[in-house]
Amino acid sequence: MVRFLLKRGLTLFISMFVLSVLIFILSAVMPIDPALTVLGRESTPETRAALTEQLGLNRPLPERYLDWVGNFLRGNWGESYRLGVAILPLVQRRLLNSVVLAVLALTIIVPVSLTLGVIAGLKEGQPVDRSISVGSLVSISIPDFVIGLILIVIFSWWLRLLPGDSSLRGDDLDLLRDWRKLVLPAFTAAFVLIGYVARVTRVSMISVMGSAYIRTAILKGLPYRWVVLRHALRNALIAPIAVITTQVAWLVGGLIVIERLFNYPGIGSLFADAALRNDLPMIQASAMIAITLVVASQALADVLYAVLNPRIQMS
Repeated sequence: MVRFLLKRGLTLFISMFVLSVLIFILSAVMPIDPALTVLGRESTPETRAALTEQLGLNRPLPERYLDWVGNFLRGNWGESYRLGVAILPLVQRRLLNSVVLAVLALTIIVPVSLTLGVIAGLKEGQPVDRSISVGSLVSISIPDFVIGLILIVIFSWWLRLLPGDSSLRGDDLDLLRDWRKLVLPAFTAAFVLIGYVARVTRVSMISVMGSAYIRTAILKGLPYRWVVLRHALRNALIAPIAVITTQVAWLVGGLIVIERLFNYPGIGSLFADAALRNDLPMIQASAMIAITLVVASQALADVLYAVLNPRIQMS
């Protein structure tokens, strides 16, 4: 396990290094003039040249990269061109909001989707299986913004049980005060993935239940429930766990449409605004965070593989 974790850590480091170089090179060749973005089109060429020199953008590219990486590792992520505030505190607040929303969505996705998928797999071809399969297809087919609008109409406009606006005071989340604002965005994000994970779980459960060792266990006279819980379930959960862990990065940083729809101050909408407004320091920070989330989720998936199936060698 220690060797595996060290190897994964080295892979994470190499991936982050290579991708950070690519991100910096791409940001350097983008047709964006940071001085023009900060000062506006009314500024003179002299003032833009002075700001370019002040920001160090006229230095050689390798020198600028080393300076950027060093500042990034020290927590000095610079200031947003668009907002004029330090990037790190803003990203920390928004990232915390997104993580809380992702955790709440996962508490819905994991038990519901796995339970539905296991039931459908065990009842293959029966009415229960057909009902769950049809529901899963509906869940996958409907876009997330349509699901969000339906939930707003039902629970906010008609029933008046939950707020349709999830904006926060100063982007600071207080669960005791704001928990009701998280319910509809969390259910919207969960609804999108429940059908997909349930279908993967169903297929995996059918495949495992049809394997030779399961048939042997049943022919030996072991109780059916014991065979399912002790032998089939652990192997059947490997595939859906892989799907869930690889979707963690999307749940944290990719809920741009849902955040826009509910006016929720998450990290995804912050990054989208940076891309639309040519906010170069924020774009660089957002790309690094997105890469970290993806690579970390893959490492988490590998660890869970070994937990669920010790026969998988982590070497």
